[in-house]
Amino acid sequence: MWNTDNPDPHVENPTFKALYKSIPFFIALRNDCVYGIFFDNHFKTNFDMGYSSTDYYSFGAADGELDYFFFYGDTIADIISQYTALTGRCPLPQLWTLGYHQSRWGYSSQQEVLDLAQNFIDNDLPCDVIHMDIDYMDNYKVFTVDKNRFPDLTALSDVLHQKGIRLVTIIDPGTKVENGYHMYEEGIKNNYFAQTPDGEVYENVVWPGDSVFPDYTSSIVRNWWGSQTKFLLDQGISGIWNDMNEPASFRGPLPDDVVFPGDDMPRQHKEVHNVFGHLMAKATYEGIKKNSGKRPFVITRACYSGTQKYSTAWTGDNQSIWAHLKLSIPQLLNLGMSGMPFVGTDIGGFGSNTNPELLSRWIQASCFAPLFRNHCAKFSRCQEPWQFDKQTLDIYRTYVRLRYRFIPYLYDLFYEESRTGMPIIRPLVMHYQSDPEVRECNDEYLVGDRILVAPVTDQGVHVKAVYLPQGTWIDYWTKERISGGKYILRDAPIDVCPIYIKGDSIIPAWPQLDHIPDGGSEELILEYYPASADSSKYVHYQDNGADFAYEAGEYNLYRFRADKDGELSVSMEHEGYEHHYETLRVEVY
Repeated sequence: MWNTDNPDPHVENPTFKALYKSIPFFIALRNDCVYGIFFDNHFKTNFDMGYSSTDYYSFGAADGELDYFFFYGDTIADIISQYTALTGRCPLPQLWTLGYHQSRWGYSSQQEVLDLAQNFIDNDLPCDVIHMDIDYMDNYKVFTVDKNRFPDLTALSDVLHQKGIRLVTIIDPGTKVENGYHMYEEGIKNNYFAQTPDGEVYENVVWPGDSVFPDYTSSIVRNWWGSQTKFLLDQGISGIWNDMNEPASFRGPLPDDVVFPGDDMPRQHKEVHNVFGHLMAKATYEGIKKNSGKRPFVITRACYSGTQKYSTAWTGDNQSIWAHLKLSIPQLLNLGMSGMPFVGTDIGGFGSNTNPELLSRWIQASCFAPLFRNHCAKFSRCQEPWQFDKQTLDIYRTYVRLRYRFIPYLYDLFYEESRTGMPIIRPLVMHYQSDPEVRECNDEYLVGDRILVAPVTDQGVHVKAVYLPQGTWIDYWTKERISGGKYILRDAPIDVCPIYIKGDSIIPAWPQLDHIPDGGSEELILEYYPASADSSKYVHYQDNGADFAYEAGEYNLYRFRADKDGELSVSMEHEGYEHHYETLRVEVY
């Protein structure tokens, strides 16, 4: 484990040794017990899971202490709950962050961003967020704006906000070496940057050219870096996307002996490397929280255990290949079980060129991914859905709208996660761990415990073999009822992603929306799927979806109970938020 920016396609290659993130935690499921081990060491570590011998696994580190935690329980959920109680849980996000995000490296002008937003409106596509990559900056200098390309960032933010769309901007740690540049001069004056062993400021090359690296191990530097977020927030920016924070560098990796002075406790790069992105996320989160009063939206590429307290994450620079679509499901499920629930992949693939079939299957597979973002590289094919044929656009619209319908359910799962650590999307083995058929099931996932998604992830495939665990399952599209505990073959033409609802489920939904309004929808729909039980129950969470007032009790908890005929009773478990739904509708299937 050594956070690494390597753009090579990651496939099933045993010689590839490192990824962007280091989360030294695993869960072992045996027939008679479940346990987890968290190896809390952020030097370069290694895990040998049966490679040297099939009789044992081993883990170790190049330096530091042999410091690890052992968790024991009856279920996988028990282990995750204990692990996240130790390392922290993802706080409630702002509601709008659960909507659709559109990104590209790079949207290179103010007019291009405005045209992009208008295309979403013209094509009847919901969208809540547009991301701006490094091209918005002045010569790639962090906390600056290129006034030629983006002459009035505040006006741009205001216009987009009127359309229900927010802006998120990228920030890298590499700070340009340039006299007169405020970030460089302030950092040099106050010794805020990493140093060589001889005490000189260490320089390497990143996007701006010659660059220096902030010492995030220092609380003073973190406060300084976090305070810079006000520059962007004051211009209407709603979130910050941290990239290149492994840290990545173009003139070879940072040497192990680069020194981070810290708060009177110097550390070498070999110790800091794996937590560099984590500490950058902490600085960004705390800065946004202080300067906005809102729940911060931060994205990170590199992280360590516990980063979920400060940031969402994406899986990094994937490729527009079928292997990476297939890989995205176990990647996101493993991140969720590793305490990082708010995660996603670049829909359509970042590098190389996507195509209509691949993009259609990717939007289906990612429909319930907590972070829902399409992102691609500058030198690849544009992959906004209208860049393709009408069929692709229609499929894309269907699944984006399906996502928006179930946002209140996803938000309820985030509320559950904040209390228990349970991820938003889950492998089937989490809820059916005694079923041997699901222990290595990597091509399906559960959304909470009530929705099962079985995406098609192979080219040219129009029939999907779906395993349904024990119980009654309802096909979301046809409403056919199926007894589980078996495999079925489901027709899956290009416009169909097999989705199943567990019998006796109540699932909250919203009417059709083009973006997520502040505070959420005025109408709540309850989809009810009666099966074997005489009645079903569900607890639904509601707050303002924006700030931290819920921590002082400003939220509502509704308890819904429905019988087989669809008759509904409502009670309040907690009533602290003044807003209530204007309309409550029950749909019985």
